[in-house]
Amino acid sequence: MNPFLLLLVSHILGDGIFTSSRLAILKRNSGILYQVLAIGCHTSIHAFFAGLLLLVAAAPWLKAAFLVFVLHFFIDLIRSRVEIRRFGPGRLYIRRSEVIAWISGANRDIMNKGRLRSWFLINILDQAAHLASLYAISMIV
Repeated sequence: MNPFLLLLVSHILGDGIFTSSRLAILKRNSGILYQVLAIGCHTSIHAFFAGLLLLVAAAPWLKAAFLVFVLHFFIDLIRSRVEIRRFGPGRLYIRRSEVIAWISGANRDIMNKGRLRSWFLINILDQAAHLASLYAISMIV
């Protein structure tokens, strides 16, 4: 199976299903130690799923898992630092449930948030960086 697709599935599992709002808040903690620990925990989840899916596909899983951990860690560290500067420490500016409600049309209040454009820009750049790193890793393994 295509390594990029497996890495993409592992990314969806790590960011969408096996994460929590508490961990997301800790990633935005003003204390660098708590932030590094939270990001390390989060990226370990990503590395675990990347390694597991690639192992099942008989691909070089250890190298890929290590690269996923390192690259995801730095991308999330940069994003967290930017969000802390823009929105303040220890909180989520917009929760995933609010975005889903907005997309489904159930809640339009989210559009009234003052810094929504910068939040979207941060998320688009973050996900683009993740996709680029996953593609690069798939070319290496």
